[in-house]
Amino acid sequence: MLNTKPTGNVFIRNFDQGVIEEMGAVVRTDVLPSLGNRLRRGYWIDEIFTDPVAVPVIFNNPEDIYEKKIYPSYLITRTTPYEPALVRWQSVKQLEYKAGVSGTEESISGLGFDTVSGYSEIEVKQQAWPVDIYYSIACYARYEHEAIPMLKRLLKTFSPYSKISLLDSLGEDRTYTVFAETAPQDIGEFIDVADRLRGYSLDIRVEGELDVQEPVRLTTVRTIANRTHRL
Repeated sequence: MLNTKPTGNVFIRNFDQGVIEEMGAVVRTDVLPSLGNRLRRGYWIDEIFTDPVAVPVIFNNPEDIYEKKIYPSYLITRTTPYEPALVRWQSVKQLEYKAGVSGTEESISGLGFDTVSGYSEIEVKQQAWPVDIYYSIACYARYEHEAIPMLKRLLKTFSPYSKISLLDSLGEDRTYTVFAETAPQDIGEFIDVADRLRGYSLDIRVEGELDVQEPVRLTTVRTIANRTHRL
């Protein structure tokens, strides 16, 4: 059934934020002991099994020499902007909503029918583009006893079939399906005792959508021209 209430827009950034916050991350300023107690504002997750407890969440492709030396940490990479999911595409004429424009209410009568109330303008928006968005989420730590609980968080959050929640441009809740595309991968390294690294990664696919077309206002029918006559 077509919506009669306007809906907000969502785009790639909304899904990035949804993935991060689904893991339980919150925005705040905290200290990075591994970088000389430098203050960093961003997303953080508190893990009781790690040292330090506050674990930063780093998004996208950080510089290897700089960011990957933060242990422990989560690293989220969007592997592609998106891939079209045409199996969920309905048609170019499919509307997301059709709603009356506030302030254009009026009543008309004539041509033998009763008075009719309605809107002189309506707003319509085309269906959002259905897309699949892929993410690779990694957890890094010095030791296995820290990395394993971090991996457990990933698996608990993104099971083989799960979801993410996010807010659209109107502040309304949206929910989208998520699939774990692969089994967790071991990405640990052991260069020497002082520079050991334990880590795991998980690839997920979000069944999302992108609002590309802007809403359009249309004028409704207000009069009917009578072109009939008797022979």
